[in-house]
Amino acid sequence: MNSNWRQLDIRIYAVIASLLISAFTLAFPDTPNDDAYTYVKTAEVFLSDGFAAAYQHYEWASYSVLIGLVSSIGIDLLTAGLFINALLYAILVYGFVSIVKEIDDSKTVLFLAVVSILLYPQLNEYRYRIIRDVGFWAFSILALWQYLQFARSHSIKNALAFCGSLLIATTFRVEAIAYLLITPFALLLDARYEWRLRRRLFFTLIGIVFAASVLGIVLLGILGIDIPNLFVRFVSVYEPFIRNTFSPDEARLSELAGVLFNEHAAAYSKEYITIFMAAGFLAILLANLFTAIGGPYLIILLLGFFKRTLRLGREVAIPMMAYLLVNAAILFVFLYITRFLSSRYAMLFCILLAIFVPLILAQLLQGAEASKLKAAHILLTLFFTYCTIDAYYSFGESKDHVFDSIEWLAENTDDSSGLVSNNHAIAYFSGKVEDYDLVLRYLTEEQILSSAVGDTIAVEMYYEMEQLLARASITPYIELQTEFPGRKNQRIAIYRRVNP
Repeated sequence: MNSNWRQLDIRIYAVIASLLISAFTLAFPDTPNDDAYTYVKTAEVFLSDGFAAAYQHYEWASYSVLIGLVSSIGIDLLTAGLFINALLYAILVYGFVSIVKEIDDSKTVLFLAVVSILLYPQLNEYRYRIIRDVGFWAFSILALWQYLQFARSHSIKNALAFCGSLLIATTFRVEAIAYLLITPFALLLDARYEWRLRRRLFFTLIGIVFAASVLGIVLLGILGIDIPNLFVRFVSVYEPFIRNTFSPDEARLSELAGVLFNEHAAAYSKEYITIFMAAGFLAILLANLFTAIGGPYLIILLLGFFKRTLRLGREVAIPMMAYLLVNAAILFVFLYITRFLSSRYAMLFCILLAIFVPLILAQLLQGAEASKLKAAHILLTLFFTYCTIDAYYSFGESKDHVFDSIEWLAENTDDSSGLVSNNHAIAYFSGKVEDYDLVLRYLTEEQILSSAVGDTIAVEMYYEMEQLLARASITPYIELQTEFPGRKNQRIAIYRRVNP
């Protein structure tokens, strides 16, 4: 009993530590990420027009609804988003340590698990971002822990928690449905039990999944959310990508073959473009996964692999492998269809691999000779010190110029004048752009010339923007007002729309 309390305590301490780390992000917030403005705008729609309107504005609005609800306690919407993420990170940390505990509940391993998840650079860099993915990661990890508990104890309570966690995860990202449907099949491969019991456990879990899913659809329908229509709208976003991928027109196919092969080879190799692209995308996927894992933890994982310091029981390895394979398949399909992949989408894959880090480190410490144990502890301290700096200290360029430009706009423009900008933060904080969530990275000539005389044009400068503003058809209609941080290092240029 006392041992259980000690093990529970370390998870509570981990949650408290996570909340304290998140409190720092609340006290010293960074410039909001671009996705944040979509969620904030949807939260505004929810607060003004209700639940159904929020889902009409944005297909997966649950995260935004949460932001709106939390903001009702008297905080602004951006702060509400960070507050929600703080709670989600706490859930993620608790679930992570709990999974490690299912594998090895020794004090050393659990302590290393807490440190590993709190100092994981690639994961904790997202604490400053307002993204719905954190909810998906947190409840997916929590669901995996509940699955392991169900497979061991056969408790209906754990089966319900597994199903409920993944249904909640689905409200953040639709991919969670795949884990909900695939993971129960791992029960059929659990060698601890005879076939009849495995089959009974499988059908029990599948039955609960089906019943809970139907109940969820009915409840959402009562709230005015048309789930089938929601999925149709979601898929329609990717429909052009799917059509171009699997049914390209002949002209496009020939053009692509000419780019990939020379003119002579294209005539013979055009039919193999699909295979060529699939192999290329697989290479991109592997590179993306290595990048997403991050150098420090990748080194530990490779060290554990080559030294063969880790052995997992089938009852843990199979459901974890199911998660990893589902995630990898989703990533590959997404990459193949859309032609791009963010490391953020691979984060669940990386969190699962990070579960091995404390197990490997504990084995390495245990295997160190007594004479080298002190040196091993020093190396471990240096390793986590590096992870701390990498996770919580930004070496990127300062974003002060963005807020300096916002302050300049507040002091030097009239409330009645319009604003054209390609920067989300400027559009939002200026209060002059109603559809600030729809701001695009690149302005067009039409946007600039269609603005009214006296309007302000605040441009975040990229090469494409420099070329646009240098056009003879535009230069007579804009007048430079100021630049940030300065002329020698121009990142934002503010113009006034004039008549030539």
